[in-house]
Amino acid sequence: MIQKKIWLTALTLALALPLGAEASVYGVMNQVGVSGNVQGATNRYGNTNGGLGLRASLYNGGLFGTAKYRHEFGATYQGYTGGNTNTIGLKLGYLFNASNILAVGPYVGYEYNRFAQSNAYYDSHSSLSTNGLGGGLYAAASLPGVNFTGYVGYLGGISETQHLSGFAPTTFNRTSDLLQMGVNAYYPLMANVSLYVGLHDDDFTQRGAPNILRGDVGLGMQF
Repeated sequence: MIQKKIWLTALTLALALPLGAEASVYGVMNQVGVSGNVQGATNRYGNTNGGLGLRASLYNGGLFGTAKYRHEFGATYQGYTGGNTNTIGLKLGYLFNASNILAVGPYVGYEYNRFAQSNAYYDSHSSLSTNGLGGGLYAAASLPGVNFTGYVGYLGGISETQHLSGFAPTTFNRTSDLLQMGVNAYYPLMANVSLYVGLHDDDFTQRGAPNILRGDVGLGMQF
C-alpha cells in the first residue's frame, strides 16, 4: 500500500507538469536543493513518516559528486511514541557520454543512517546506527523539458551499533549491507530553478534494519 501511494503520487506529478525545451544532459548536475519527503518502512510493521532533506551535486569535466542530508520525523516502526531518522550520504564518480542525451558512469558511495525510537510510557530509548561503503552506477539523462538522474548501488556494512537506554552501546560483528536505487526527474520552473520529484528504495540485508521506500518533492537551484 505504501509503495502504491508513492508511485501514484510521483506519476501524477510527472504527467501534470508541462514540457519545455531540451536541456543539457548535465543541466542539473550543479545544483543545491531542499525537499519534503514521505517514507515508509516496508518490513516489520513499518510506519509512514514525513521529513525534510537537503541535497547538492557538483559536476566538472566528467567528475561528479553528490551529498545529501535527510531527517525523518517519527519512529520507523509501529509501537513507539516518538523517534526520528537521520541520514548522511555521499557519492563521488565519473560520467562518460553514452550519447548526446545520456551519460553513465561508476561511483563510490558512503552512507550513515541512525534510526532512533522511544516509548514515553516506559521512558525507554533505542537507536540503531549503520555505516556503509561501496559503489554503483550513476546516470544523467536529458529529454525535452525534463532531466533525470538515477543510480543503483550496493554498500557493504562497515559498522553497526545499537544503543538501549540503561545499557552500554553494542557494536555488532555482523553488519548490514545496503542495496539502494533511485531516480529523480527535474522540471524547469524558471531560470536556474527546477522542481524535482524522486523515488528511492533502500533495502538493508540484516533483519535489524528496515527496508525503506521514499518519495521526494523539492526545489533545486542550478549554479
